[in-house]
Amino acid sequence: MKKIVNSLLCLAAITSANAMDTDVEKFNWNGIEVVWLKDNRYPTYNINIYFADGALSDQSHKGETRFMFSLIDAGTRRFSQKDIAENLDFYGVSYGGDVNHEYSTFKISGLVKDIDPTMRKICHLFADATFPKVELDNLVKKSKNEARNLSSNHSALASNAFREISLDGSPYSYPVDGKLKDWDRLNSKALKDKLNYFNKDVLKRIYLSGPKDVLSIKRIINEDCGWTGEAKKVREITYKPVQSSGIEVTLVTVPNANQAQIRMGRFLNKGEFEKRASLALSGHYLGGGFTSRLMRELRTNRGLVYSVAAYSGGQKDYGRSVISTFTKNENVMELLNVVETTLKDVKTTMDNESFDFVQNSLAGSDPFRFEKTSSYLNELMFMDHLGRPYSDVYNLQSQILKTSKEEVANTTEQIFNWNEQSIVIVGDKSLAKDLKKKFKNVKVVSFKNFL
Repeated sequence: MKKIVNSLLCLAAITSANAMDTDVEKFNWNGIEVVWLKDNRYPTYNINIYFADGALSDQSHKGETRFMFSLIDAGTRRFSQKDIAENLDFYGVSYGGDVNHEYSTFKISGLVKDIDPTMRKICHLFADATFPKVELDNLVKKSKNEARNLSSNHSALASNAFREISLDGSPYSYPVDGKLKDWDRLNSKALKDKLNYFNKDVLKRIYLSGPKDVLSIKRIINEDCGWTGEAKKVREITYKPVQSSGIEVTLVTVPNANQAQIRMGRFLNKGEFEKRASLALSGHYLGGGFTSRLMRELRTNRGLVYSVAAYSGGQKDYGRSVISTFTKNENVMELLNVVETTLKDVKTTMDNESFDFVQNSLAGSDPFRFEKTSSYLNELMFMDHLGRPYSDVYNLQSQILKTSKEEVANTTEQIFNWNEQSIVIVGDKSLAKDLKKKFKNVKVVSFKNFL
């Protein structure tokens, strides 16, 4: 039966691959690479503009890139923020930027019939944004309020603290948004300079989906935006491998916490995150749903948690493993003991039945990641960012089906090695006493360190 299911899934993957190959075309628009995903199903379009630099370009003004993209529609020399918003709302356009450490994106979507006037307005913003001080001050004030409110959003606080702590020693630790202490240093001139840098220096690629009419924006991109292939800056990142010093526990104290948010995992160096299928199966086996191993151990068998999730995967130059859950303060130590036993015994306790279920479940659900054309367009963009062929997108399903239980067990033991975990707990300071009894390396810090 398993062979039949696997054969059907592989056939579906091959069929999808052939369809994808024929629906993707590439063009050169005055030196800018353009990828078009042909989609005649609806009179709509998606545009992803990829910039090959991100928050790592911020030097003395941390958060500068994120604020620049967030305020690009705050006003120009010709139009106020109100004028811009009303114009784009009239066309029913969805748009906005997103910033990572090593790259950034700006996405636009709407009706094909309106693509020309919409893109002329978007290009006008990139060419002439002025970042009015009043709007910058408003965004700084809003960002500060949101940061201070993290003291009552323990889940978000735990995720922020865990990322910063677990990625310490790498270029990716500092938040792309910056922190409270950074935002008062931002000014309109710095944001304008940053925009000029992205316009004139940073390499760009454009990803389009929709019918052939979307290609009409070629002239707008080259003339109104003024982008050409002369901009070639790509963020290159080099760093020494991050060395684990053993299991580390950080208690992030918040006042009056009646539960504990728990994150654990570690930084993955080059050579540890390249096998996508094995990493995906590892995360799915541990925390990929109600039947996952940690869910059975922590919820079904003991009632310690409501939910638990696990993930392992990579970006271009680094990867991460993460286990995420929460529990009552009085259950923290029992939870940690159960996770420790589960991770240490994973090689000997991963049985064929459980592995087969996880493998078929993950392989069967993989194609549904691309139900939306925008999701597939995002994946093409990510493959280019990684420098990987598009075939990796639709080959993942067959790779999942070919991966052995032994490989996944070995990967899980390595990536989620208990003795190398960085554990972050957001909770009450009273947890410190028991944590110090179990672990040698326990740090206690205030939540304010991560605002």
